Amino acid sequence: MPIPTPSKEEKYENFLSRCIKAIYDEYGQEQATAICSSQWANRNMKQQEEIFVLTPKKNENRGSYLSRCSAHTKMRAQFPNMKERMGTCLNAFNSYYKYWSKLEEFTEGTAIGDCIAKEKAKGFDYREAYQHCASKVVVTPGPIVLSNEDNLIVEPVAMSEDVSVDFDDTFNTERGKELVQKLIDSGMIIHIITRRQQSASKPVYDLATEYGIPRDRVHFTNGKLKWEMIKELGIKKHFDNNPDEIKAIKENLPEVIAEKFFD
Repeated sequence: MPIPTPSKEEKYENFLSRCIKAIYDEYGQEQATAICSSQWANRNMKQQEEIFVLTPKKNENRGSYLSRCSAHTKMRAQFPNMKERMGTCLNAFNSYYKYWSKLEEFTEGTAIGDCIAKEKAKGFDYREAYQHCASKVVVTPGPIVLSNEDNLIVEPVAMSEDVSVDFDDTFNTERGKELVQKLIDSGMIIHIITRRQQSASKPVYDLATEYGIPRDRVHFTNGKLKWEMIKELGIKKHFDNNPDEIKAIKENLPEVIAEKFFD
């Protein structure tokens, strides 16, 4: 059967579903996904004379790069669809660093790392364990298959929405810094939401810069409860040490996970 091509107004998810369905019997899930993803990428190359792709920094880890790449203004403008943007970022990272040489980055404490540890305990080697775990960890409807070259089989990425953290007595504590770093390493897009006045912004911006969080993801409510800002930003999870903030979020935004932070 001929491989489908994207129509002009078709969205990424719709094309991927249609394409995989059309060639599934001939190629199977993984290869069909790879082929269809390639078709979509080729379509983008034809439509745009030049595609901006953020270059990884030297020795930058995957989580940090994905967070920076997926949040970059130009990347967001070119690829409004989160899944498509993350796929492009992943492809850029893997092309830059030669994926399998970085495989051992997955450590316990992350979803993929914990799964791999359990599989290795059953007697599987690292690569076998990775292959077993990859699709389980992916949150999107199917695994993201980048290419068939160099054994780039499946890249597991949790397509979570933006996460926000409070600043005072949360992010600016040692445990808070560890939490934020862990979130960044997991590929999360971090926002800082604080009730501070804008006039007291310097220490907030300083710490944000230290962790690679751009200024446009630092938000001051100037004394107001944070739930309105969380709603405006479309945040799905917020960390805060203030029980009043947690209560207000749960009352006004029941779909948002409000997690109490303890230092």
